[in-house]
Amino acid sequence: MVGLGWWGKTLVNSVQNKSKKIEIRYGLTRTVSGKIRNYAKNNGIKLLETTYAEAVQLTDIDAVILATPHSQHSEQVRIASKCGKHVACEKPFTLNRSEALSAIEEVEKNKVTLSVLYNRRFNPVVLEIKRLIKSGSLGTIVHVECNFSGDSGIRSNTKEKSWRLNPIESPLGSMTSRGLHGVDTLVSFCGEISKVFATSGNRVLDKQDDITSCLLWFKEGMTGYIATSNVTAPFWWLKVYGSEATAEMRDYCTLEIQKRGKKTKTQTFDRIDIEKAELEGFCDNINSGNRFSIPKNELINVSSFLEACTLSSKSKIQIDLEKDLPRE
Repeated sequence: MVGLGWWGKTLVNSVQNKSKKIEIRYGLTRTVSGKIRNYAKNNGIKLLETTYAEAVQLTDIDAVILATPHSQHSEQVRIASKCGKHVACEKPFTLNRSEALSAIEEVEKNKVTLSVLYNRRFNPVVLEIKRLIKSGSLGTIVHVECNFSGDSGIRSNTKEKSWRLNPIESPLGSMTSRGLHGVDTLVSFCGEISKVFATSGNRVLDKQDDITSCLLWFKEGMTGYIATSNVTAPFWWLKVYGSEATAEMRDYCTLEIQKRGKKTKTQTFDRIDIEKAELEGFCDNINSGNRFSIPKNELINVSSFLEACTLSSKSKIQIDLEKDLPRE
């Protein structure tokens, strides 16, 4: 486990002594405190006092899990891949297209498995919407929308500064931390995004963007819209518009289907531990020999989206992901 901050601990807590598929043996973190040492000891994790490059050469581990600053992901994936270690990498995979391509090249060259931890893909409501889309029950998909917001900007603003508040590591406010979950979900529904037009700014915070929104155009012809704020009450909402029906995810467990001319039907799903599900899914992919838990073109597309969205917000123009981004 590389990175034992609040989210690294969340990942550990989801599987350690709870899963038959995965065991966290070692931890590597930048800041080692008494609190971290106690946490590691209580969870049966040995803290390493080595570099990352040395740690991934351990012979009694199969894989590494990265909960590290976003800008480090590409290099860390490449280093682990060269050592023959499988990688589960927190999102965002990379902050731009070129770093995604270079990391994927090493994964394929060394025949390891890469899982990018977009945990919403394991949510039962998301899985049901995807099934409905593929079955044709919603008809032709014409438009998709999503909003994933919360109050992390306000909460973080009162605490000690962390790398997550650095605009280089987290461009566009909570688009990197929250919104990208929605983007990945929409890409899993509709395929690759081709163009974006984004705007981002601040209404509450002094030095951080706190509201970001983006218009989307997909290669398959659908349009879309995504918004995120980090200074409001926690909120998750997603809707798919089809020619025969709409599918609306109102929270983590509720799905509403409305067919044209008929009453809305509501389904409620059980809440599951999506962090445990994604890490066990990582193990399943390793054992079955799958290189990627998410299609690599979708991984590249979401990283390209983030780069294009940042560029669009600065330039105030629409960005074409194929034509307007650096090719290397």
